[in-house]
Amino acid sequence: MHYRQVEIFKAIMDSGSITEAANLLRISQPAVSKALKLLEAELGLRLFDRTTKGIAATEEARLLYTEVERTYFGMQNLTRFAASLGDRRQGRIVASTIPALGIAWLPAMVARFSAAHPDVTISLHSSNSADAARLVGSGEIDLGIAQLRSEEYNLSRRKLFDLEGVVALPAGHRLAGKPWVEVPDLAGETVIALGPEDEFRRKLGQAFEAIGQQPRTIIDASLALTVCALVAEGCGVGIVDSEAARERRGQGLVFRRFRPAIRVPIFLFRQRGRPTSKLVEAFTASLKPPPAFDGMPD
Repeated sequence: MHYRQVEIFKAIMDSGSITEAANLLRISQPAVSKALKLLEAELGLRLFDRTTKGIAATEEARLLYTEVERTYFGMQNLTRFAASLGDRRQGRIVASTIPALGIAWLPAMVARFSAAHPDVTISLHSSNSADAARLVGSGEIDLGIAQLRSEEYNLSRRKLFDLEGVVALPAGHRLAGKPWVEVPDLAGETVIALGPEDEFRRKLGQAFEAIGQQPRTIIDASLALTVCALVAEGCGVGIVDSEAARERRGQGLVFRRFRPAIRVPIFLFRQRGRPTSKLVEAFTASLKPPPAFDGMPD
């Protein structure tokens, strides 16, 4: 596969349509169809099933897309880096963080740093903790800010702060009048949480196990803000981080501390043994913890 094939395949997967892919790439629809046909012949795979409603990605296409995203990500970084060299910019920092910290906290940190370093190019990416660790460990990005298990890759790490897990409740819920929520309070409730690999969900499970109970049902969501939206729609109660709670405060939801407290450490990590520029050192030194969780008074 060459770069143009990767670009066309990714556009089809992102848009779900050959016509929309052509619009995104500003080329003709027949050109996209021809490129797709050649790609399928070259790979010996059927990537899309043709239906009366359009096209549907095959399992092979979805698996290929995962690898294509990684390759495309690296090529985008290379292109931006080359452009920065051509513009004679003074430096560039590439960082990845989890979605919870990319909503408000990291943008605020970057804004302050950029004001003091206006000639520095900063590239921010959002990914889960495992992907951030992989990208840093492979040297594709400078640093990651996320949850991190000690066995993940060859990384040096420094703890930045703890994120607190809080309970999201629909306004008017029976638990909204309590200053905090305890494990027995959730008995019989439908609990909405992030995926099984999430530390907040894992620690919530441990808290239930400690009293010999299990939540009635758990609904998975990929983002904390999606958890909040599901709670607001009346699907159940949610476990989210305090940063997501800050973003959704006053939008038909109330947030309460959980007892026993659920806290997840957030680390700044870099590739072990990789030389670090003074610019990256200055950026990491400028990072400050988010404001302490205030209980979200309503």
